[in-house]
Amino acid sequence: MDCKYHKGSEAKYICDKCKQPICEECSVDVNGNKICSSCIQKSLFSENRQYQKPGFFKNLAFFCFAVVPGAAQMYMGLFKRGFQLMFGFISAFVLFSYLNTESMMLLIIVPTWFFSFFDSYAIRRRINKGEEVEDSVIIDYNIFIENKRAVGMAMLFLGIFGVINALRYSVIRNILGGDLYWSIRRSVMPVALIGAGVYMLSKSKKKTEVKDTESIVEAEEVEEAEVAAEAEEVEEEEIEVIE
Repeated sequence: MDCKYHKGSEAKYICDKCKQPICEECSVDVNGNKICSSCIQKSLFSENRQYQKPGFFKNLAFFCFAVVPGAAQMYMGLFKRGFQLMFGFISAFVLFSYLNTESMMLLIIVPTWFFSFFDSYAIRRRINKGEEVEDSVIIDYNIFIENKRAVGMAMLFLGIFGVINALRYSVIRNILGGDLYWSIRRSVMPVALIGAGVYMLSKSKKKTEVKDTESIVEAEEVEEAEVAAEAEEVEEEEIEVIE
C-alpha cells in the first residue's frame, strides 16, 4: 500500500487522525500516536487562524461568480470541477437549442444551475473551516467510454426526436410561408447526432462480439486442455496395467 502523499513510497503507518496510509517521512510521533504532517499543519493553521468574515464587496463578487455555473468553483481554484459544470451547462443549452427540443432544456439546465450555485457556497464554507477540498470532477468521463451502448441509444433518441420536431416546424413554416434554409439548418444537428449514435452502437456491438469470440476461444482452449489431461491420465493407467 502506497503513501497518500508520496506515490511509490510504501506506507508503514496509518495516521491516527485522518486514517490515511503514510510513509515514515510523513509520520510524526505525538505522544505515541502517528500523525501525518498534513494533519498537524491543518491543526496548527485552524488553531492560530482567526476567521475573518468576508466583507460586503467580497460577498457580492462571490455571488456574481456563483450565479454563473462553474465560475465560483474556478474562482476558488477548483478548475476541473468548475470547467465541467460550465461546459456541461453551456453544452446542454446549445445542444437542446439545435436539436429543436427547447421544451426539454429546463430538465437539464435548471438542476445544473441550482447544483452549481449551492455547491459553490458549500465548498466555500469548507475552505473557510480550513478543510482541504480536492479538485475533482463531478461525473467521471470514463462512464461514457465504458457505456457506449447507452450513450449511443441516448444520441439516437435525441436525434430522432430533433428531426421530428424540425419536420413539424418546417411543415408549419411552409404553410405560413417560411424558407427552406431554416428547415435544413434545424435538421443538421439532429441528423449528425443520429449518425454519432449509430456509430457508438456499432462500436459497442463490435466490442461485444470481440468479447464473445474471446470467451469462446478461451472455452475451447480449456476444453482442449482438459481432453489432453484426460488422455495423459489414460496413457499412464495403461502403462501401469502393462507393467
